[in-house]
Amino acid sequence: MLRIKLIRSTVAHQWRTRRVVESLGLRKINQVVEHDDTPVIRGMVHRVKELLHVEEVEGTPKARTVSRPGKAAAKVAPAKAAAAPKKAPAKAKAATAEAEPASEEKPKKKATKKSEEK
Repeated sequence: MLRIKLIRSTVAHQWRTRRVVESLGLRKINQVVEHDDTPVIRGMVHRVKELLHVEEVEGTPKARTVSRPGKAAAKVAPAKAAAAPKKAPAKAKAATAEAEPASEEKPKKKATKKSEEK
């Protein structure tokens, strides 16, 4: 297992470097995260090694509580799942509200040709 600490800022670096640091779960200087020692993580660490302090530790990684942009943390997911049913009826009401004006419109009359008799 690896304990990774962000020791330098990503401000003056390329967007690719910033994305690698974000994908490691690091957002602030001196923030520490723990990851399994896999080739993928090792490659990411190697890519941004000048910004990080890495040490090998024994054990399994602890559950993360830091949420990444665009992704929900494990603790936040149940709260969002509970909020989802509340939003669903509002969408259903909005869908019926849009359907009602269409039904209130007068039906279009079909154009009929009048034959002129002379």
